[in-house]
Amino acid sequence: MTILLSLMLAAAPMTGAAPPMPQDMSNVPVIEGWLGRKISPRWSEEVARAYRKGDCSGAKPYQGSQLLEIEVLFLLSGDGKPLKIAPVNARCPEVEKFVSGRILGTLRNSFPKSGSAEPQWMRSQVRFLWSDAP
Repeated sequence: MTILLSLMLAAAPMTGAAPPMPQDMSNVPVIEGWLGRKISPRWSEEVARAYRKGDCSGAKPYQGSQLLEIEVLFLLSGDGKPLKIAPVNARCPEVEKFVSGRILGTLRNSFPKSGSAEPQWMRSQVRFLWSDAP
């Protein structure tokens, strides 16, 4: 994971220190049924533009198109507000910024509420599919 990936998005001040970003995603709970996983394919053309510039990597061939699956870590407050968003494997600063901004702008209220007094890390994925065929 790169340092650039962690974007501070605090809307409300946190009490105490934030838990460190997990290095092993296998122990981070998945956000089941998260809306962003369903909506993100609609943003594929914006991500494709960044890839066409040639500064990005990570998309894989998929049935004649390009598929990019980005794992995303979220530090969520107990009331489901995102405190940090960290696209883990985007391999493209422009896509990292786009994904974080779109999630914060469009999906800010789509996260589960845990009721916990302490923020916790959770994870999900966003997917993009595009074709450069004429």
